[in-house]
Amino acid sequence: MKSQILKKLPNSPGIYFFRKGRKILYIGKATSLKDRVKSYWSRDIVNTRGPLIVKMLEEASNVSFIKSDSVLEALILEAHQIKK
Repeated sequence: MKSQILKKLPNSPGIYFFRKGRKILYIGKATSLKDRVKSYWSRDIVNTRGPLIVKMLEEASNVSFIKSDSVLEALILEAHQIKK
């Protein structure tokens, strides 16, 4: 799953969703979608992010994203999606 996801991600700002089927597990904002999502597969993920993130990664079946024109727009999109 990891390599397929990273190939699709642009090196631009936006928001990303970790999903289990249609259920959203996590919504995040990124300056670079590719770099940010890639960071979830670092070797020391347990030490840097904790066991809840590891559990989320194990459950996630897909990662989707919405590209934005700026980091500010990504921040607004993230807040809007979280409220939904």
